[in-house]
Amino acid sequence: MYRIHFTPADLARVTFPAEPDPLWEAALAARALGDQTIPSVGRRWRREAAPLLRPSMKPLFKLISPSGWIPDFLTPEVPATGLDSGLAVLMDTPADVIRDELGPHLPPDIDLFMRGLLAGAAESRLALGNAVREFHSEVLTPSGLELERRYGADLALRSRALLQGGVEGLLAGLHPDIEWNAPILDAHGLGPGKVYNLNLAGRGLLLYPSSLTAEFLVLDVPGRRPVLTYPAADLAFDDEIEADALADLLGRTRAAVLRALLSGASTTQLSRRTGISLASASEHARVLRNAGLITTHRTGGTAHHSLTLTAHRLLTTGQLRGVLGQIKNLKDITSNTR
Repeated sequence: MYRIHFTPADLARVTFPAEPDPLWEAALAARALGDQTIPSVGRRWRREAAPLLRPSMKPLFKLISPSGWIPDFLTPEVPATGLDSGLAVLMDTPADVIRDELGPHLPPDIDLFMRGLLAGAAESRLALGNAVREFHSEVLTPSGLELERRYGADLALRSRALLQGGVEGLLAGLHPDIEWNAPILDAHGLGPGKVYNLNLAGRGLLLYPSSLTAEFLVLDVPGRRPVLTYPAADLAFDDEIEADALADLLGRTRAAVLRALLSGASTTQLSRRTGISLASASEHARVLRNAGLITTHRTGGTAHHSLTLTAHRLLTTGQLRGVLGQIKNLKDITSNTR
């Protein structure tokens, strides 16, 4: 169990990444490939992802221990978003930091790549960077759409909790295995075990939802904001029948656009999430906005789209199934009277 101690300053510094972090996703995905406890969503992802793996990605997997331990340097703080920024920080990690983290976990006989990484050799750093980049492009990009959707849906759920109950309400409802008794948050593990105390001491806490873990993972490095990775909510928004009915009502692409906005997005993000052009994403957003299902505001020339309360309720509370059922019944009645 993790026992996380908050101060008043920490409550004001509880945040989420607006989008999945490329290095966190790579580390969690690499870990999930060997984790037998991951949720059903993760198992579905693994079946799709496993055939896409290549030998050139091995340097990444060499850093994930059989127990699932992830070295802290693999998920550094990055000043800018995007994979390139993350890789630049990762590949610039001081050799002594890598040695301190990996040394106690390595056998005496290690391979050439690992010896080079411990020594700070450019070849090993480049091999690691290339492995992470290829893992993203060849595995996560084609197989991770559902993971990204669920990440956004979890953030939408937390945003609602924050509006209704503030930060303490958010923490209290974060997960069934989490207990919030101010000023302490207890995150219970998969079984009984040692209690690890984490004192935030004013550093705040970054919360990271993932469909690739069934347990809580904590990063605590002096001088940086601690991270609590927790199992993302298992929302039922991907029901096949419901999805087909929504596509019948709105059109398949427009239905995908609406679902992609469970987490607010810019037009560019919307285009990437749904695999459509910028022009098409903008047009679908316009139609949904005119229908009262999304709102749009502009910041510095960038359009940001969000679901309206009505659309959010339809997609997340089960009301959608009832509405679509009524529409289907109406269609059936109409067809039978012809």
